[in-house]
Amino acid sequence: MRKIEYLNGLRGVAAFEVVFHHFILAFYPALFFGGTWTNHMAGNTEDLASKSVFTVLWDGNFAVCIFFVLSGFVLSHKFFLKKEHEIVTASAVKRYFRLALPVAFSILVAFIFMKLSLFYNQPAGDAAGSGWLSSFWTFQPDFQESLRQAFYGTFFLDTFEYNVVLWTIAHEFMGSFLIYAFLALVGKAKNRHFAYAALILVFWQTYYLAFILGMILSDTIAHERTLVRKYDKTKLIRTVFLFLGLFLGSFPAGRDPQGTMYAFMAFPWLTDPGTLYHTLGAFLLMVVLLESRRMQKFFSFRYFLFLGEISFAMYLLHFIILGSFSSYVFLRLEPIMPYQYAVGLSFVASLPLILLTSYAVYKYVDSNAVKFSHYLYEKLFRHDVV
Repeated sequence: MRKIEYLNGLRGVAAFEVVFHHFILAFYPALFFGGTWTNHMAGNTEDLASKSVFTVLWDGNFAVCIFFVLSGFVLSHKFFLKKEHEIVTASAVKRYFRLALPVAFSILVAFIFMKLSLFYNQPAGDAAGSGWLSSFWTFQPDFQESLRQAFYGTFFLDTFEYNVVLWTIAHEFMGSFLIYAFLALVGKAKNRHFAYAALILVFWQTYYLAFILGMILSDTIAHERTLVRKYDKTKLIRTVFLFLGLFLGSFPAGRDPQGTMYAFMAFPWLTDPGTLYHTLGAFLLMVVLLESRRMQKFFSFRYFLFLGEISFAMYLLHFIILGSFSSYVFLRLEPIMPYQYAVGLSFVASLPLILLTSYAVYKYVDSNAVKFSHYLYEKLFRHDVV
């Protein structure tokens, strides 16, 4: 089945937002965490921005929730169109190897960089006043432990010391199998909406809600498209959904919402309001995208599609480059020019490197991981009758 191009474009934009998010955390932490962190702009600009709707532009948690809603939609889409259980079996068998090989490669790169002392994040974090940036790669590298994390710990033990962005992999992996289990057990049941309701009640304050909502949206689009359009006939409704989704996506995840315009949303019975609101925002964004030709055209822009193709590789690699090359460039520039220029040039210099290396890893690692997972399934699990 061909990819839905504009969804790939959305994935690419979300991946780039994660890159931008980590640069913000590294060099302008107060934009995310608020005024208790070092400020590099005039007055209280960063503190004000950290509690504004503009955080939707650099909040990586919202982007991650977009990833998870997309996964819920994409991983179930083919099943809901064809209703073949082999689709679920094949996807489940392939999933680990499709993720593990690129993950292992990123951890191997981080291990080598540590052994060669190529990470400069600690002095860069000290210079930027970002204790967040300084906190990584502070341990002694161990090859055996890196292998354990690459093929087991990242997926099942929530360990990601070598590459902090891998915290999402356990959610992605378990969320995928939550979808596969649902499809295998009740994917064809007429009253599966009761099962959806049960899942929402169980997982409503976790990232797994994003997978469930993505799957519900996929099911609705595949079988009841007229119902979706019934509630989405006017541009006004789409506009309201879009702005509500972006507003929810701007809920501050890095600071206390008290004292901000989001304070009324911080109910005491919500243990993690940022995750819930970002998930709902990502879901609404997907609803609008699936019904808006203008947005589909926007996210089909060829550069967004390119970012979508390399998105997984870019997600895995960018933080390693930030902790090494970007930090090194910043340290060389910061003593000889204004802070903003040093950060800006570091970002500009890093971006081509991130894109080029991500493309190379996409072509030679990520794509081959997809092929290898398909080969294993065909060779070991599929038994066609001749």
